[in-house]
Amino acid sequence: MRLLLLCLVPCLVAADTWVKFVSGPIEILSDAGERPARETMVRFQQFRHALGQIVGEPDLQTPQPVRIVLFKNAKGWTTAKPIVEGRDRYTIVLQEKAPVTPDTWRELAHLFLKSNTAQMPPAFEHGLVEFFSTFEVNGIRITAGTPPAKPDLDWARIHLLIVDPDYFGKIRVLLYNLRKGVDPEPAFRNAFGKSPAEVEAHARQHLAAGNFQTTPLSSRPMAESDFQVRPVSDADARLARADVLAGGLSVAEYQSLLRDRVKVAEAEEGLGLLAVRDRANDEARKHFAAAIEAGSTSARAHIEYAKLESDPEKANQALLKAAGINPKLEEPFVLMAQRDTDPRKRVMHWKAAVERNPRNLTSWKALAECYLTEHKYGEAAKAWKEAEQAAVDPALRAEMHRSRMAIEQQRLDYEAEQKRREKEEEAREIEALKDKARAEVRAAEAKANAGSTKPEGPVVQWGDFARPEGKAAGTLTRIDCLGKLARLTVQGSNGAVTKLVIVDPAKIAISGGGDATLGCGVQKPRRVIIEYVPKGDAKLGTAGEVATIEFQ
Repeated sequence: MRLLLLCLVPCLVAADTWVKFVSGPIEILSDAGERPARETMVRFQQFRHALGQIVGEPDLQTPQPVRIVLFKNAKGWTTAKPIVEGRDRYTIVLQEKAPVTPDTWRELAHLFLKSNTAQMPPAFEHGLVEFFSTFEVNGIRITAGTPPAKPDLDWARIHLLIVDPDYFGKIRVLLYNLRKGVDPEPAFRNAFGKSPAEVEAHARQHLAAGNFQTTPLSSRPMAESDFQVRPVSDADARLARADVLAGGLSVAEYQSLLRDRVKVAEAEEGLGLLAVRDRANDEARKHFAAAIEAGSTSARAHIEYAKLESDPEKANQALLKAAGINPKLEEPFVLMAQRDTDPRKRVMHWKAAVERNPRNLTSWKALAECYLTEHKYGEAAKAWKEAEQAAVDPALRAEMHRSRMAIEQQRLDYEAEQKRREKEEEAREIEALKDKARAEVRAAEAKANAGSTKPEGPVVQWGDFARPEGKAAGTLTRIDCLGKLARLTVQGSNGAVTKLVIVDPAKIAISGGGDATLGCGVQKPRRVIIEYVPKGDAKLGTAGEVATIEFQ
């Protein structure tokens, strides 16, 4: 098989001169000559301009360049899909003098919308794509509105809003509001002064009438000097053909580049992509590893290598490299978020991913769940709202809405649980203090009951202690537990408040009738007489240390 493919190579290497034009995200490579290549560039630039004017994004971009390969004879190089995502760009294959197919315009419109705008309601997005599938350019003049093979209501709605003078020029206001999540009622009235139901009824009448007129759209002024021709080397022309990823022809072209030792990294990467397509993962990993070893500057090579590499560290380094090569791509950040175990880093990766592709429902959902794990309920609610906007399926949209509505209850549940834990911890600390005080009392009683007549240390006279010269009489209103300390608040009959501190509960003499226990917090009013040692503490706001408590 290898020999057969190599034998094809001489047929592929043509003596024709290739030219190249580049403008914005679009590049044209052609062996059909300068004039057809330049005309093709004009046609695609006018398409980009017209679509951008309608949606209100005048400079539509893509995360990777869009390469249009214009063949004099495209036989053998045609692809199953209108747009192929290859090594480091999207590729469209055209043949000289052949019209651009509606499917190609559809795919290109979808690519531009996905790359530049948030999700719109599916009916509007589908209608826009269908409307631009019949796009026509003559010179630089644009004609739009030719019906597709099977016009439907979505197409007719957009056709009405663009072609009818009563609506044209206002549609961009509607589309902007819809993709920002504005409810349809104010969005339609803001744009047209009509309700959604009124516009919908008009669109149905328009479709039923079947009188579909074309309309010119404003074109982008262009001159021949706007597009400077660039020469293309033989190696670059061969690589461009190979990058079409047209099966065996591309394999043979890549292998010819390896044999000639030109474009080695690019050829290895291309062979890796074809191996991935054939699900030959081991072979693909070897090709991507060889591409990286050869100094590949393509983000795709590093991304695909990371997907197939079993070593987590090597895979992560490849993804970081890919993100550095092309920061516009979301995929490296999605893969890093899926692999990382650090919650903060996962949030960072998911945020980067949704910034690059706000239409990715899965990424918004993952970001919301990460925020919930960190108990950041406000940020989670915003992420669920964006997920709701990104959802195309009505059932998924309803699910995202329910998740957003559940945020407030989740926040309240979390705060209640936190308060419960704090109270339990406070109760444990108080009980520990009580246990310690009881143990010290029991130890003192045991020592007294032992009948020892000879003290173990020097006899301490009363005068060695500070005397409780202060006295506070009134109502015990509150006890604040402050770790090992307790602060008592006593309100006198004259309204004066005295605050006292208990330093060591074991050394407090408590007497009197009724409930003599002390608990933290606001107290059931009890009359007390407290003797204390005057010893002010500015930090605690207390007047002295409690010596005795008598409950009355």
